[in-house]
Amino acid sequence: MCSKWLIYASYKINNNTMKKKLILFVAFLCLQISAFSQDKPTNKVYGVFESKTLFQLGMLEDSAGNSITPVLRFAPFANYTLQAHKDLGNKFGVYTGIGIKNVGFISRDNTNDVTVKSRAYCISVPVGLKYGNLKEDRYLFINGEFLAQFDYKEKVFTNDGNDKSKRKSFYPNDINPFNYAGSIGFNLKGFIIGAEYTFSDFFSDKYRFQPDKANAAVTLAGPSKSNILTFFFGFRTNLSAEAVAAPEKQLQQAKAYQY
Repeated sequence: MCSKWLIYASYKINNNTMKKKLILFVAFLCLQISAFSQDKPTNKVYGVFESKTLFQLGMLEDSAGNSITPVLRFAPFANYTLQAHKDLGNKFGVYTGIGIKNVGFISRDNTNDVTVKSRAYCISVPVGLKYGNLKEDRYLFINGEFLAQFDYKEKVFTNDGNDKSKRKSFYPNDINPFNYAGSIGFNLKGFIIGAEYTFSDFFSDKYRFQPDKANAAVTLAGPSKSNILTFFFGFRTNLSAEAVAAPEKQLQQAKAYQY
């Protein structure tokens, strides 16, 4: 629209110096408006699907003074989140969502000569901020996360690999029903990497360790501290229709230029 107006104005004005300056000023203003319209945020909320692979370590302290060694736990499945993102500019954005997470750890009790595998599934609700080059999908992110823990499962093995004890409960008293975590990471065109830490204890005060399935009446006091440090990598996939249609649109434009 601006270009048509400029052609018409330049034809009528001829050599009038003041009017030429006015045309140049309007042309500059049109260019600035065009550039701003390309850089302004979309103001749309769009969906993102996130999947993660977790590497977890239990940060444990035993209330009875037993020697406990954390063992790295690998959790590649059941870590999915459906997120809603909003970009407030080309550098800053916010997001939230809901998902499921596989949370737990492995600990080696050197005093009782056993290895314990503990895990729970969680309903997770993250609230996050992101900062970087959002147009190129390259940014840092930080979030807080609410975790509702359920479906607890525990396996106890002797250190020679024999099964000693096992228990499972969907609504357990062994773990805290709610937990809170914080994470920081980096996104590069959909690939994410980062770290997370749970601020609350995984186990509740009612948890009791059962070292031997043959004698379930024998229990030991649980850990006085049971936080989890997690390292993760994964992927974020933009679910917006505009992003999905972009390759097809570019293909159509390329075909148009050929004719």
